[in-house]
Amino acid sequence: MTQPQPTSRQAFRRTDDHTPGTPKVKLVTEAIPPLSPSGVLIKVHAVSLNYRDANIANGGNPWPVVPHGIPCNDAAGEVVAVGERVKNLAIGDRAAPIVDTENITGRESTRSWLAADEDGVLADYIVFDEHKLCKLPMYLDWVQASLIPCAGVTAWAALKDMEIGQTVLIQGLSSATES
Repeated sequence: MTQPQPTSRQAFRRTDDHTPGTPKVKLVTEAIPPLSPSGVLIKVHAVSLNYRDANIANGGNPWPVVPHGIPCNDAAGEVVAVGERVKNLAIGDRAAPIVDTENITGRESTRSWLAADEDGVLADYIVFDEHKLCKLPMYLDWVQASLIPCAGVTAWAALKDMEIGQTVLIQGLSSATES
């Protein structure tokens, strides 16, 4: 049995009031943006915060931001609806939006950052075009999966100017669980 597609969402929007002691965000109920033929509706399960989120909330972002935008750029969720032209994602898949939604291959001349010059992900439902989403692995829990988008951009930014013959030190962390 198919669940009816939600038509409204709860989202936090910035108040853009930088007076000390005033709230930085306000919870609102609003219509979910319409689903385009290549659009994907995601039910958000986890959102992670990073330094950009604090900078934007406190008025410290060096680039312009959408007034009263939705904060946060890292999320993981479940696909609950897809447009008729979506090919790589299906209902039930785990997905996350790409942080820089205009710089998909690294060759584009434009950039657009979630939570800055377009709405972010601090909502119970988000809508993105299929090509701005990445599929998430099943072995990560929702919180771990919500860290993937920014981690990928951070790694790419650190390595994009590397040249053949240069050395990279990678520090990693592994975890194990006992049964």
